[in-house]
Amino acid sequence: MKRFLRQFGCLLFGLYFLLVGALALPAGAASASADVAEVANGIILWKKADVGSGADGYLINDTFLRQAGTTPGDWFPIGLGRLGVADGQAGYLAVINDRVQKRYQTPEKLSRAKSTEWHRIALAVLACGGNPRKMGENGDIDLIADGTYGRVDENGNGILGRQGINGFIWGLITLDSLYYEVLEGACYTRDDIILNILNRQLTDGGWALSGETADPDITAMAIQALAPYCNSEKEYTYPGANGAPVTKKVRTAIDEALKCLSDLQQQDGGFFSWGMPNCESAVQVAVALCSLGIDPFTDVRFLKNGHTVYDGILKYRNGDGGFLHSFVYDPENPTSLPDRSNTMASEQALYGMAAILRLQNGMRRLYDFRPEQGDALRQQIAGVQTKIDTLTWTSETAEIAAVYEQYLAIDAAERSYVRNYRHLSELLAFAGIPYAEEKVEYNSGDAGVIRPMEEFTDTDRAATDALPGKLTTAYRVQVLKLWEKIRNCFDFEGKSLYEQKLKAAKEQIEAIQAEIDRINADIREKLYPFDGVSLKDKKTVDEIVARYRALDEYDRAQIDRYEDVIKTKTKLDNLLRGLIIGAACLVVAVVVAVFLVRNIHRRRHQRERELEELAAEYRDEP
Repeated sequence: MKRFLRQFGCLLFGLYFLLVGALALPAGAASASADVAEVANGIILWKKADVGSGADGYLINDTFLRQAGTTPGDWFPIGLGRLGVADGQAGYLAVINDRVQKRYQTPEKLSRAKSTEWHRIALAVLACGGNPRKMGENGDIDLIADGTYGRVDENGNGILGRQGINGFIWGLITLDSLYYEVLEGACYTRDDIILNILNRQLTDGGWALSGETADPDITAMAIQALAPYCNSEKEYTYPGANGAPVTKKVRTAIDEALKCLSDLQQQDGGFFSWGMPNCESAVQVAVALCSLGIDPFTDVRFLKNGHTVYDGILKYRNGDGGFLHSFVYDPENPTSLPDRSNTMASEQALYGMAAILRLQNGMRRLYDFRPEQGDALRQQIAGVQTKIDTLTWTSETAEIAAVYEQYLAIDAAERSYVRNYRHLSELLAFAGIPYAEEKVEYNSGDAGVIRPMEEFTDTDRAATDALPGKLTTAYRVQVLKLWEKIRNCFDFEGKSLYEQKLKAAKEQIEAIQAEIDRINADIREKLYPFDGVSLKDKKTVDEIVARYRALDEYDRAQIDRYEDVIKTKTKLDNLLRGLIIGAACLVVAVVVAVFLVRNIHRRRHQRERELEELAAEYRDEP
């Protein structure tokens, strides 16, 4: 627990990231920050308990890592990483690298239809300190290209938007996570993606997956994606709802979306989505506000009846530290119970707290994974913001132009952090000062956080030597971590022997896991639903039971619904036993009947012989 508290202490006091006095917390923000950190801590402790880890253990443990590469398995690592909490990130990177490698060996790779599979995993890898452009055994899998600007089908047609606007939103978020360069000749440019978001904006100012009524979740996510372009003066033209061309800056679309969200906010500070009040919608709005530098505690547009967006999130906080999805039961989402903490709600609440803390501590927005701004850049931005605040409608043109020159001196990729640029933009238009062309230098190198060469230590060698001959999947994470480490370590005498041993161990565990997956698949496909199983399936049931018993006790725990398999086997065994007993009884009855009939026939024949003999005696008498 002490280690965990130290981690959060580092977060709260800015020791993990460099902070500057010019960006000091406003009055009352310190207590709010502590409250937010406490909420985040509670979520982490709840999830640790949920995966069977103690307060001092890892949230990202072996149990959790079974879900790596899925929605519930990727968002907690993102939240932990953006909070600066050290956990089992090395284990996640080892497992997800292996899992991506295997999924890329299938025709659909991560997903045939959902681009967000690439985006979510890429963000999780970044949050854990990995490189999403160098995935797989040979580092030749590029999640950024494959999931965003190079997202095409077998015919070369763009499919980034196959799942709807979500693909474009999260594609843009992922591209800007490290300001990745879009390569020449790509299927999509940044402008293509932005246009696909803008031209889906509804007349009420929001966005939705479908229909003509704004959904707060999608609207907030669209704002998160567009936030890096909030200060851009570039105009986009696209067909409007009535077919007439619409010309709009990103900033204008964001303004319309913010008004829409303000109108959708309820009197308790929360939001409805799909007709149901829920935690996640309020979280997404909070993240959207933070991405624009808007304080969710104080902005009057999002203060309803004395309640903030933060209040709209916190009302779903459960006594165990986790978060409810909703107080209303949703039959279409049976796992989201109104009295039980929910994984999706909790993971979103966690990164929502991360977004708020990052804003309060003057850090980059939630999905901006670039290194934190240095002191010089912070002071430069703060100085320009101060100069902008001094400008009025009566300011001289030369004075406005001078401030604008100072603004342009800021790196183009950092200008979105000048929170009051709107005021300067309006004054530039009023004074007739032309806007300069924006030239952002994107990351054209080997983007991603590249892990340095490591040493395969004596401890690592001892751990490898201590591996038993017969392994179980209980060793999976340990072996994968050692395997990743030895692949990225300096040469040493005997390295090849350790590589061979770890490779063999990895292959042995993979074979066991494959058998576990096959057994689960056979149960699902051949026996479910169990009430339809009959004697013709007994061979299948017996084979599954035999394969189960061949597994180690630890591996047996990964077999789903085995209790139902045993119950079914018992039922079939009893049924077969009953049939055998019945058949035996029938045979006995038949034998007895045959004996009786034969005995009757024998006695009848004997009597007939006796009568014939008696009749013959009578015939022989005179």
